[in-house]
Amino acid sequence: MLEEVRQITKNFGEIAKSFHLLAFHKSINQNLHPGQPKLLALIKNKEGISQKELATTICVKPSTITGMLSTLEANHYVYRRVDETDKRVMRVYLTPEGRDAATQSQLLMKQLSEQLFEDFTQEELHSLLTLSNKMIENLKKFGT
Repeated sequence: MLEEVRQITKNFGEIAKSFHLLAFHKSINQNLHPGQPKLLALIKNKEGISQKELATTICVKPSTITGMLSTLEANHYVYRRVDETDKRVMRVYLTPEGRDAATQSQLLMKQLSEQLFEDFTQEELHSLLTLSNKMIENLKKFGT
């Protein structure tokens, strides 16, 4: 069983890496860097999200989000505004160019996901979802 666990863990890493690299290479013509397509999609789905919420949602440090947003801002994809009720909070919005890039990124993510699970039956998808949820719960137990 130990060897199988090692191989499964390796496969998960390979899947995540391949998915990430394909998303990046397909997005290169939009002048996007790794992770930015996902970030644009998140902002599109929750316009005015705070930088802190973005960092929490994609599990990165706030300083990482600041750097990513600075690049997106320089490329005219996003703009930031101070929250009117709490001046400590910075809210993020898409520009028209950012909205177009987010739409294209969402389409790309959909295509990649469809390709990833192309030959799966509904039963296999259900089993994988059940098992992956169980893995997430196991990791949460480890973290406490």
